[in-house]
Amino acid sequence: MKYFLLFLIILSFIGPAVDDNKSTGDVITDSIYNYITCLDNTANYLVDNVSFFSNISEKLYKASYDSIMKNRVFQSHLVQSGETLDSIIQLYNNNIDDIETFRKVVYKENQDIVSSSYDVKAGEYILVPSDR
Repeated sequence: MKYFLLFLIILSFIGPAVDDNKSTGDVITDSIYNYITCLDNTANYLVDNVSFFSNISEKLYKASYDSIMKNRVFQSHLVQSGETLDSIIQLYNNNIDDIETFRKVVYKENQDIVSSSYDVKAGEYILVPSDR
């Protein structure tokens, strides 16, 4: 019975990727993408709707925030056209070990301006951790 259920779960990821014009490699690639997207959506749902996971997520963010802001202050930056979040972070900081942690802090502090894919809107002011 458990093998049958495993087979059905695998089919649920392969099924949406199957098309008459796709090769086997494309179907497998799309199925893996569907699986990863499902895990990401599940994690986001749990963080948003289950208090236990929300608390864990908040504690992880607080640890990241504390490690970054230990010797830094927030600097206001006017986003120019063509600037990326990474270039802005690197402009205000030297010796960046983990850019992803910086992205998360900037995103959390500027949620209305920075998108979840870390794109920034030109002409807006954002707060960026700065070691200057």
